[in-house]
Amino acid sequence: MMMTFAFADKLRKLRDEANISQEGLAEVLDVSRQAVAKWEARTGMPEIKHLIQMSEYFQVSLDYLLKETAYPNTVSNEHTIDSEIVDFIVEAKKNTYANVKQYEAAKRPSTRLGSKDLAYEKGDFKYWDTYVGSSHFSGAEVVWHKEMPVWSMNYVGRLLEGQPDWSFLSDALAQVEGDMPYRGPAIYRNGKYTYVNRAAGTFDWFEGVEQIYYQDELIYELKYHGGMIR
Repeated sequence: MMMTFAFADKLRKLRDEANISQEGLAEVLDVSRQAVAKWEARTGMPEIKHLIQMSEYFQVSLDYLLKETAYPNTVSNEHTIDSEIVDFIVEAKKNTYANVKQYEAAKRPSTRLGSKDLAYEKGDFKYWDTYVGSSHFSGAEVVWHKEMPVWSMNYVGRLLEGQPDWSFLSDALAQVEGDMPYRGPAIYRNGKYTYVNRAAGTFDWFEGVEQIYYQDELIYELKYHGGMIR
């Protein structure tokens, strides 16, 4: 999967610099050598507890391990993206689903059977988020500029175990910034909850996964992908 490329490259580089074999790292992390091999072969990702162990062992930040190098103002065809779009998306998210106080004000009439719709407007920009479901859900976000669609992101999420603290997720999502304007930050912690977001690609064409762990147990996950519309 594209989202594992950067981590795999970084892990190999860190391991080579530390002069430790896959077997040696596996012993440090108490996992199989095959698990480390899968991470470096881009066919798997470690659990949060193993990421924390690697962060401490290699003396690098979790942000470094998790965050794909992203340039929101650069796209694959070398065209420049108007930074106003990025700024508006960040502002829109912070004024809709990522803000408990603004959530009710952002609600709009349902556009599909059973859908929940949120909207935000500013100047020539309009943002609309519509989703269906509850514990298992899917939806899409779209941004228009002067009535023309310019950006979209689709997502699907689910609860795996228990009932997460939704206020914790809102707090994490409220940390969204322009260098990764999709969901929340690379990592966010509060108490026994840990939020992790891994994204790959550029603002023009991207995909990612966000997860919530309660202590070491994965209890929630969401997958997303999207890009510019032309």
